[in-house]
Amino acid sequence: MPEGSVNFGFLPKQLDISTEEISIETLAGSEDVIQTIRASKQVDKDWNYAPPHDTLKKSNGDFSELPYPTRVFSLPPTHLLRHKKDNDKSHLEFLIWCLGFFEGLRLTTEKAGYLDATPIKPGKLTDFHLSGETKIGNALELAERYWRDHRPVQNKRMTGIIHCLFLAQNRRHMPFEKFTYLYMALDGCYKATSETGGHSHGKRIAWTCKQFEMSVPDWANPHPNQTEISKVRNDTIHETLFFGEPIGFVPYGGSSTLAPESNVPLQMHALTCRLIVALLGMPNAEYVHTPVDKRQNFDLCFT
Repeated sequence: MPEGSVNFGFLPKQLDISTEEISIETLAGSEDVIQTIRASKQVDKDWNYAPPHDTLKKSNGDFSELPYPTRVFSLPPTHLLRHKKDNDKSHLEFLIWCLGFFEGLRLTTEKAGYLDATPIKPGKLTDFHLSGETKIGNALELAERYWRDHRPVQNKRMTGIIHCLFLAQNRRHMPFEKFTYLYMALDGCYKATSETGGHSHGKRIAWTCKQFEMSVPDWANPHPNQTEISKVRNDTIHETLFFGEPIGFVPYGGSSTLAPESNVPLQMHALTCRLIVALLGMPNAEYVHTPVDKRQNFDLCFT
Protein backbone atom coordinates (compact mmCIF):
# COMPACT_ATOMS: atom_id res chain seq x y z
CA MET A 1 0.00 0.00 0.00
CA PRO A 2 1.19 3.60 -0.57
CA GLU A 3 2.67 5.73 2.19
CA GLY A 4 0.20 7.55 4.39
CA SER A 5 0.54 10.73 6.39
CA VAL A 6 -1.62 12.94 8.58
CA ASN A 7 -1.22 16.12 10.62
CA PHE A 8 -2.26 15.97 14.25
CA GLY A 9 -2.17 17.94 17.48
CA PHE A 10 -2.16 19.44 19.96
CA LEU A 11 1.17 18.14 21.31
CA PRO A 12 3.03 20.93 23.12
CA LYS A 13 6.58 19.66 22.71
CA GLN A 14 9.23 18.81 20.13
CA LEU A 15 8.88 15.20 18.98
CA ASP A 16 10.85 13.78 16.06
CA ILE A 17 11.21 10.00 16.04
CA SER A 18 11.24 7.11 13.58
CA THR A 19 10.54 3.38 13.86
CA GLU A 20 10.62 0.72 11.17
CA GLU A 21 7.29 1.80 9.67
CA ILE A 22 6.21 4.96 11.52
CA SER A 23 7.74 8.39 11.89
CA ILE A 24 6.68 11.58 13.63
CA GLU A 25 8.05 15.02 12.94
CA THR A 26 7.36 18.43 14.44
CA LEU A 27 5.74 20.86 12.01
CA ALA A 28 7.55 24.10 11.16
CA GLY A 29 6.30 26.96 13.30
CA SER A 30 4.95 24.69 16.04
CA GLU A 31 6.89 26.46 18.76
CA ASP A 32 5.05 29.73 18.06
CA VAL A 33 1.73 27.87 17.85
CA ILE A 34 2.33 26.24 21.23
CA GLN A 35 3.18 29.55 22.88
CA THR A 36 0.05 31.17 21.42
CA ILE A 37 -2.22 28.44 22.77
CA ARG A 38 -0.60 28.51 26.20
CA ALA A 39 -1.27 32.25 26.38
CA SER A 40 -4.91 31.90 25.27
CA LYS A 41 -7.70 33.21 27.48
CA GLN A 42 -9.38 29.82 27.01
CA VAL A 43 -6.64 28.13 29.08
CA ASP A 44 -6.82 27.66 32.85
CA LYS A 45 -4.46 25.44 34.88
CA ASP A 46 -3.19 23.61 31.79
CA TRP A 47 -6.69 22.96 30.42
CA ASN A 48 -8.03 24.55 27.22
CA TYR A 49 -11.79 25.10 27.35
CA ALA A 50 -14.23 25.47 24.49
CA PRO A 51 -14.61 29.09 23.33
CA PRO A 52 -17.88 31.05 23.44
CA HIS A 53 -20.43 30.06 20.83
CA ASP A 54 -20.73 32.56 18.01
CA THR A 55 -23.83 33.11 15.94
CA LEU A 56 -24.19 34.97 12.66
CA LYS A 57 -26.73 37.75 12.53
CA LYS A 58 -28.40 37.56 9.15
CA SER A 59 -29.53 41.16 9.32
CA ASN A 60 -26.05 42.71 9.20
CA GLY A 61 -23.66 39.79 8.76
CA ASP A 62 -21.91 40.33 12.11
CA PHE A 63 -21.07 37.63 14.61
CA SER A 64 -22.15 37.81 18.23
CA GLU A 65 -21.33 35.63 21.24
CA LEU A 66 -24.10 33.55 22.77
CA PRO A 67 -24.20 33.04 26.58
CA TYR A 68 -22.85 29.48 26.38
CA PRO A 69 -19.71 27.85 24.98
CA THR A 70 -19.48 25.76 21.88
CA ARG A 71 -19.13 22.03 22.66
CA VAL A 72 -16.81 20.92 19.85
CA PHE A 73 -13.73 23.01 19.12
CA SER A 74 -10.34 22.90 17.44
CA LEU A 75 -6.67 23.37 18.25
CA PRO A 76 -3.97 23.77 15.60
CA PRO A 77 -1.90 20.76 14.47
CA THR A 78 1.68 20.60 15.68
CA HIS A 79 3.04 17.35 14.23
CA LEU A 80 2.98 15.02 11.24
CA LEU A 81 2.72 11.23 11.40
CA ARG A 82 3.85 9.10 8.46
CA HIS A 83 3.31 5.40 7.85
CA LYS A 84 5.59 3.89 5.21
CA LYS A 85 3.22 1.08 4.23
CA ASP A 86 -0.36 2.20 4.81
CA ASN A 87 -2.52 5.23 4.01
CA ASP A 88 -5.69 3.87 5.66
CA LYS A 89 -7.11 6.83 7.60
CA SER A 90 -8.56 4.62 10.33
CA HIS A 91 -5.13 3.03 10.84
CA LEU A 92 -3.40 6.40 11.18
CA GLU A 93 -6.10 7.68 13.54
CA PHE A 94 -5.74 4.58 15.71
CA LEU A 95 -2.02 5.25 16.09
CA ILE A 96 -2.76 8.84 17.10
CA TRP A 97 -5.30 7.69 19.72
CA CYS A 98 -2.72 5.33 21.22
CA LEU A 99 0.01 7.98 21.05
CA GLY A 100 -2.31 10.32 22.97
CA PHE A 101 -2.84 7.66 25.63
CA PHE A 102 0.89 7.17 26.13
CA GLU A 103 1.44 10.93 26.16
CA GLY A 104 -1.42 11.40 28.62
CA LEU A 105 -3.39 13.96 26.60
CA ARG A 106 -5.95 14.04 23.80
CA LEU A 107 -4.47 14.10 20.31
CA THR A 108 -6.55 14.30 17.16
CA THR A 109 -6.33 14.37 13.38
CA GLU A 110 -9.70 16.11 13.11
CA LYS A 111 -10.10 19.79 12.35
CA ALA A 112 -12.45 20.10 15.34
CA GLY A 113 -11.64 17.09 17.48
CA TYR A 114 -12.12 18.32 21.04
CA LEU A 115 -15.20 18.14 23.24
CA ASP A 116 -15.78 20.75 25.98
CA ALA A 117 -12.19 20.83 27.30
CA THR A 118 -8.78 19.25 26.88
CA PRO A 119 -5.46 19.45 28.73
CA ILE A 120 -2.54 21.04 26.92
CA LYS A 121 0.12 19.49 29.15
CA PRO A 122 1.28 15.86 28.68
CA GLY A 123 0.54 13.42 31.48
CA LYS A 124 -2.68 15.06 32.62
CA LEU A 125 -4.99 12.18 31.68
CA THR A 126 -3.08 9.14 32.95
CA ASP A 127 -1.16 8.12 36.07
CA PHE A 128 2.09 6.97 34.47
CA HIS A 129 5.05 8.38 32.60
CA LEU A 130 7.15 6.48 30.09
CA SER A 131 10.46 5.11 31.27
CA GLY A 132 13.33 3.78 29.19
CA GLU A 133 15.38 5.05 26.27
CA THR A 134 13.06 4.43 23.31
CA LYS A 135 9.77 5.38 25.00
CA ILE A 136 7.39 6.74 22.35
CA GLY A 137 8.90 4.65 19.58
CA ASN A 138 8.13 1.50 21.58
CA ALA A 139 4.63 2.76 22.29
CA LEU A 140 3.94 3.25 18.58
CA GLU A 141 5.29 -0.21 17.75
CA LEU A 142 3.01 -1.67 20.43
CA ALA A 143 0.01 0.12 18.92
CA GLU A 144 1.02 -1.05 15.43
CA ARG A 145 1.12 -4.69 16.55
CA TYR A 146 -2.30 -4.35 18.19
CA TRP A 147 -3.73 -2.91 14.98
CA ARG A 148 -2.40 -5.82 12.92
CA ASP A 149 -3.49 -8.52 15.39
CA HIS A 150 -7.11 -7.46 15.96
CA ARG A 151 -10.27 -7.10 13.97
CA PRO A 152 -11.51 -3.59 13.05
CA VAL A 153 -14.26 -3.66 15.68
CA GLN A 154 -11.71 -4.29 18.43
CA ASN A 155 -9.43 -1.53 17.19
CA LYS A 156 -12.37 0.89 17.18
CA ARG A 157 -13.39 -0.34 20.62
CA MET A 158 -9.93 0.47 21.95
CA THR A 159 -10.20 4.06 20.75
CA GLY A 160 -13.60 4.25 22.43
CA ILE A 161 -12.12 3.08 25.73
CA ILE A 162 -9.35 5.67 25.54
CA HIS A 163 -11.86 8.37 24.62
CA CYS A 164 -14.12 7.58 27.61
CA LEU A 165 -11.09 7.55 29.91
CA PHE A 166 -10.14 10.99 28.64
CA LEU A 167 -13.67 12.44 28.76
CA ALA A 168 -13.97 11.37 32.40
CA GLN A 169 -11.12 13.68 33.41
CA ASN A 170 -12.90 16.92 32.52
CA ARG A 171 -12.51 19.05 35.64
CA ARG A 172 -16.04 20.47 35.25
CA HIS A 173 -17.85 17.12 35.21
CA MET A 174 -20.40 16.33 37.88
CA PRO A 175 -19.60 13.19 39.94
CA PHE A 176 -22.20 11.06 38.16
CA GLU A 177 -20.78 12.05 34.76
CA LYS A 178 -17.23 11.13 35.76
CA PHE A 179 -18.45 7.82 37.17
CA THR A 180 -20.49 6.99 34.08
CA TYR A 181 -17.61 7.61 31.66
CA LEU A 182 -15.24 5.52 33.79
CA TYR A 183 -17.76 2.70 34.09
CA MET A 184 -18.18 2.71 30.30
CA ALA A 185 -14.40 2.55 29.86
CA LEU A 186 -14.09 -0.42 32.23
CA ASP A 187 -17.00 -2.17 30.54
CA GLY A 188 -15.23 -1.60 27.22
CA CYS A 189 -12.08 -3.22 28.65
CA TYR A 190 -14.17 -6.25 29.55
CA LYS A 191 -15.55 -6.47 26.02
CA ALA A 192 -12.07 -6.01 24.52
CA THR A 193 -10.87 -8.93 26.64
CA SER A 194 -13.76 -11.23 25.74
CA GLU A 195 -15.90 -10.52 22.70
CA THR A 196 -18.14 -13.45 23.58
CA GLY A 197 -19.25 -11.80 26.82
CA GLY A 198 -21.57 -13.80 29.05
CA HIS A 199 -20.78 -12.27 32.45
CA SER A 200 -23.15 -10.10 34.45
CA HIS A 201 -22.15 -6.52 35.25
CA GLY A 202 -21.33 -7.59 38.80
CA LYS A 203 -18.68 -10.05 37.66
CA ARG A 204 -17.13 -8.39 34.60
CA ILE A 205 -14.36 -6.29 36.14
CA ALA A 206 -13.16 -9.03 38.49
CA TRP A 207 -13.12 -11.49 35.59
CA THR A 208 -11.17 -9.04 33.40
CA CYS A 209 -8.57 -8.40 36.11
CA LYS A 210 -8.06 -12.12 36.62
CA GLN A 211 -7.31 -12.64 32.91
CA PHE A 212 -4.21 -10.47 33.41
CA GLU A 213 -3.42 -11.77 36.93
CA MET A 214 -4.17 -8.35 38.39
CA SER A 215 -5.44 -7.70 41.91
CA VAL A 216 -9.19 -7.10 42.05
CA PRO A 217 -10.16 -3.89 43.91
CA ASP A 218 -12.69 -4.33 46.72
CA TRP A 219 -15.29 -2.29 44.83
CA ALA A 220 -15.04 -4.73 41.90
CA ASN A 221 -15.42 -7.94 43.94
CA PRO A 222 -18.91 -9.43 43.54
CA HIS A 223 -20.89 -10.07 46.77
CA PRO A 224 -22.20 -12.45 45.49
CA ASN A 225 -23.41 -11.21 42.11
CA GLN A 226 -23.18 -7.46 42.53
CA THR A 227 -20.29 -5.07 43.14
CA GLU A 228 -20.26 -1.62 44.67
CA ILE A 229 -19.99 0.08 41.28
CA SER A 230 -22.44 -2.22 39.48
CA LYS A 231 -25.04 -1.27 42.10
CA VAL A 232 -24.23 2.43 41.62
CA ARG A 233 -24.47 1.94 37.86
CA ASN A 234 -27.85 0.14 38.12
CA ASP A 235 -29.31 2.82 40.40
CA THR A 236 -28.05 5.60 38.11
CA ILE A 237 -29.17 4.06 34.82
CA HIS A 238 -32.35 2.28 35.89
CA GLU A 239 -33.54 4.26 38.93
CA THR A 240 -32.38 7.81 37.98
CA LEU A 241 -30.69 8.09 41.40
CA PHE A 242 -27.04 8.58 42.31
CA PHE A 243 -26.51 7.47 45.91
CA GLY A 244 -30.17 7.98 46.63
CA GLU A 245 -30.45 11.46 45.17
CA PRO A 246 -31.28 12.93 41.73
CA ILE A 247 -28.17 12.81 39.57
CA GLY A 248 -25.95 15.87 39.73
CA PHE A 249 -26.44 16.85 43.36
CA VAL A 250 -24.25 14.45 45.35
CA PRO A 251 -20.60 13.33 45.31
CA TYR A 252 -19.59 9.72 44.90
CA GLY A 253 -20.54 7.99 48.15
CA GLY A 254 -23.48 10.24 48.89
CA SER A 255 -23.70 11.92 52.26
CA SER A 256 -21.00 9.71 53.75
CA THR A 257 -17.45 11.05 53.61
CA LEU A 258 -15.08 8.59 51.98
CA ALA A 259 -11.43 8.59 53.01
CA PRO A 260 -9.08 9.82 50.24
CA GLU A 261 -7.54 6.35 49.94
CA SER A 262 -11.02 4.96 49.20
CA ASN A 263 -11.69 7.28 46.27
CA VAL A 264 -13.40 4.81 43.96
CA PRO A 265 -13.52 7.01 40.82
CA LEU A 266 -9.78 7.62 41.20
CA GLN A 267 -9.23 3.86 41.39
CA MET A 268 -11.53 3.25 38.42
CA HIS A 269 -9.39 5.65 36.40
CA ALA A 270 -6.16 3.95 37.51
CA LEU A 271 -7.51 0.48 36.77
CA THR A 272 -8.63 1.53 33.29
CA CYS A 273 -5.13 2.84 32.51
CA ARG A 274 -3.59 -0.48 33.57
CA LEU A 275 -6.09 -2.55 31.61
CA ILE A 276 -5.43 -0.54 28.44
CA VAL A 277 -1.69 -1.18 28.76
CA ALA A 278 -2.36 -4.89 29.34
CA LEU A 279 -4.77 -5.10 26.40
CA LEU A 280 -2.35 -3.34 24.06
CA GLY A 281 0.13 -6.16 24.68
CA MET A 282 2.01 -5.54 27.93
CA PRO A 283 0.16 -7.62 30.57
CA ASN A 284 3.44 -8.39 32.36
CA ALA A 285 4.58 -4.78 32.68
CA GLU A 286 5.34 -3.87 36.29
CA TYR A 287 3.04 -0.85 35.97
CA VAL A 288 0.02 -3.08 35.23
CA HIS A 289 0.37 -4.67 38.66
CA THR A 290 0.92 -1.51 40.69
CA PRO A 291 -1.77 -0.54 43.25
CA VAL A 292 -4.69 1.53 42.02
CA ASP A 293 -5.37 3.30 45.32
CA LYS A 294 -2.34 5.62 45.27
CA ARG A 295 -2.32 9.26 44.23
CA GLN A 296 0.96 9.11 42.37
CA ASN A 297 2.44 8.56 38.93
CA PHE A 298 4.22 5.32 38.13
CA ASP A 299 6.93 4.43 35.62
CA LEU A 300 5.85 2.51 32.53
CA CYS A 301 8.88 0.76 31.11
CA PHE A 302 8.99 -1.15 27.81
CA THR A 303 12.07 -3.21 28.72
